[in-house]
Amino acid sequence: MPAFAPHPPLVFDESGTPLSTLYGDVFRSRAGAWEEARAVFVEGCALPQRWDELARDPSGASFTVLELGFGLGVNFLATLQAWRERSGPPARLHFFSVEAHPLGRHDLRRALDVLRAPPADVQRLLAGWPAALPGMHRVAFEADAVTLTLCFGDALALVPKLRLGADAFFLDGFAPARNPRMWDPALLRALGRLARPGATLATWSAAGAVREALAGAGFEVERVPGHGGKRHRLRARHAPRWRGARLPEPPPQWPARTALVIGAGLAGAATAAGFARRGWQVTVLEAAGGPLRGGSAQPLCADHLHLSPDDNPLARLSRAALEWRLSDPAMPVRAALGKLLVDADEREAASRATMLERLGFPESFARQLTPAEASDAAGLPLPRGGLWLPGCDAFDPTLPASGWLATPGVVLRTGSPVASLEPAPCGWLARGPDGRVLGEAAIAILANAGDAVRLAASGSLAMRRIRGQGTLVARERIGALRTVLSGSAYAAPLGDWILAGASYDDGESLEPSREVDAANLRRLARMIAGDAASWLEGARSGPVGHRFASADRMPVIGQLPDEPAALHDAPALLRNDRLPVPRAAGLYGAFAFGSRGLLWSALAAGLLPALVEGDPMPLEADLLRAVDPARFVKRMLRRRAAT
Repeated sequence: MPAFAPHPPLVFDESGTPLSTLYGDVFRSRAGAWEEARAVFVEGCALPQRWDELARDPSGASFTVLELGFGLGVNFLATLQAWRERSGPPARLHFFSVEAHPLGRHDLRRALDVLRAPPADVQRLLAGWPAALPGMHRVAFEADAVTLTLCFGDALALVPKLRLGADAFFLDGFAPARNPRMWDPALLRALGRLARPGATLATWSAAGAVREALAGAGFEVERVPGHGGKRHRLRARHAPRWRGARLPEPPPQWPARTALVIGAGLAGAATAAGFARRGWQVTVLEAAGGPLRGGSAQPLCADHLHLSPDDNPLARLSRAALEWRLSDPAMPVRAALGKLLVDADEREAASRATMLERLGFPESFARQLTPAEASDAAGLPLPRGGLWLPGCDAFDPTLPASGWLATPGVVLRTGSPVASLEPAPCGWLARGPDGRVLGEAAIAILANAGDAVRLAASGSLAMRRIRGQGTLVARERIGALRTVLSGSAYAAPLGDWILAGASYDDGESLEPSREVDAANLRRLARMIAGDAASWLEGARSGPVGHRFASADRMPVIGQLPDEPAALHDAPALLRNDRLPVPRAAGLYGAFAFGSRGLLWSALAAGLLPALVEGDPMPLEADLLRAVDPARFVKRMLRRRAAT
């Protein structure tokens, strides 16, 4: 059985109980799904009592549940109902659930209808239910006060990558004899490493091996009467006899919930909205006379999704970013154009077919098209097929940016170039070229692309400046393109025009070049078998701008390093790779977005507020490391040590 794969279609027994053909077992107790969820898990983890205690604790702002085995979602829905019933629930409830074999939306609806789940909650769950893609998927409830994070994948591989402190655990896998991976001692030890002091745990199983494994993970285990005819079940409290692994740091106590965002491009606008939606007061300082200048001054922004045969960090990160982008309320509501990755030749087509078979992605996310199917999707004849990504889109960047900057709590100040950023009693203070104070706040976020390295005074964050120029061709000259094409070139419909390009070179000039236009159209002609020379007649030079990319082409999103402190601690940091790099208190970055400004902006809007407020992380640990601004510091220290 594969470690991760969609669940086969559900079957129901004569009593209407959903059955898993994968494990040959029922999904829920025949004695009553809701009663079991409430008795075994909600009451078993003493959630109502613990929430009462947290309500009396000023620091108890959130509560995190980690579940193994989402199944039909009954435990989550029962927890949500119990959370609503409390007189003083925590401000935020985070519910993480790991599932190796997620059901399809249709089967989930059938099962929850049979179980008579609350219709409004079912509707919200189904509306946010993701495709069966590995990774972490968020569904918001109660105006974002409750977040369900579905972790699709093998629990043994996924749980060690989680970055959170859990207050309660639900163990609801199929029976140990049928699904031993879900009860593996190594997995239960991984849970112990994520447990906050006094974390509670509940499970319907009372198997001796499970009791022993939980005890070995630092839990005090109690066997209590079972539910629905079962003799026993287990509940436990984390009370290890040893000092556990270091949990995520508690959230900082900011002097005020205020933020300075430097830059009003896509990155700055999205990040400002992400904080403002959580109640922060955000001041955006933009050097130019308006938003979306510089690299963001484009007629179209697009979803540049990456796929790789090994599902590498860039592929996983861009997939997560696309999902966050699609759920952002500022995005245009419309049917997506879709994107076609045109095959360069038969060899690439075969390679992509092998990749899709290996990855097992659903066709709703990616599927291969024949030349005839590709031509039909594109709206013009294509000599080759390609990989169809129906969820991708391209649109005017002012559509989301205007919504982001209009978010209550966001104040935009244009014509405000920041010459320096300095620590202050309030947190951070920005000054203009004349020394005048432009703004001050508890935290500062650099979202100003190529100028971010200067303000950060960073010696480790090197960025490459990349010139890009698009070319506009009358639509009637090429055809009625109705989707985004990508391959040897890029093309997208733009009203009566087709935007082709874009160049990718080290040029400094922002003046349009006819040579670049000709090169753009030659690359487009190779992709769609057209006449570049005839297209050039009447073509217009499109927008010219500079993109900025990091040395490893990944974005920079997170808390910036304190490089002077790192240099001081260099011997220790180089001796022990597990030592954390010192950080600049209250200083964050969202830049080096390259060609993926739209996707990485949506990612930053979700990730940075979670980091700042100390939330459980919505990305796996290796993806957090891939975008961490401090990832270059130890490389810098090694270079300096070698010279």
